[in-house]
Amino acid sequence: MPKHVSVDSLRHAVRRLLAFGAPTLQRAAYALDVSPRTLQRRLAEANLSYSEIVEQVRLEQARQLLGDSEQPVGAIARALGYTDAGSFTRAFERWTGMAPRDFRRQH
Repeated sequence: MPKHVSVDSLRHAVRRLLAFGAPTLQRAAYALDVSPRTLQRRLAEANLSYSEIVEQVRLEQARQLLGDSEQPVGAIARALGYTDAGSFTRAFERWTGMAPRDFRRQH
């Protein structure tokens, strides 16, 4: 990826966009001042997909929020751009093999 569209800059943009709901590729491209197609090409060059980046960021944020806060799972789900706690719980279980509440108890 060129300097102005690094994986780190994309991850940072996705983190910021999570506060506004599901972070679309179009919004991320706009935040990085590139076209959506250019962003897709740069990701393909790096053998990555936009959905992989979003999932990585969501997992990192979820682990941090579950470990460092007492926020309810529903609030964490909304902070990560999910419309409901059930969708977040299913995704978290797919990523880690455990429910968010179980993860919180262990950490």
